[in-house]
Amino acid sequence: MRGFVGGIAQLGERLHGMQEVSGSIPLTSTNLQDVPMHKLGIITTLLGLILSAVGLVVGFWKMLNGSENAEVWISLVPLGFVGLLLGVTLTQLSDKR
Repeated sequence: MRGFVGGIAQLGERLHGMQEVSGSIPLTSTNLQDVPMHKLGIITTLLGLILSAVGLVVGFWKMLNGSENAEVWISLVPLGFVGLLLGVTLTQLSDKR
């Protein structure tokens, strides 16, 4: 059987004439949709890192050797940074602990 790790909301009750119930919001979630979002964030971060590194290395190598399509490779760098930003954002929003 697969176990789930997550927070449980707790209810407290005071009984002194008037009943009052208060709840607490759990610090963690048992939302199963967070797991795919976390994995997508990791994949997107790694893809952004690879795009940035390949764009820099191949682009500068082509530029130093006088190739005409160096700007195509260099243009991968900003795309990689967008992937890095998106991936880190997704992993932080999923907050898998």
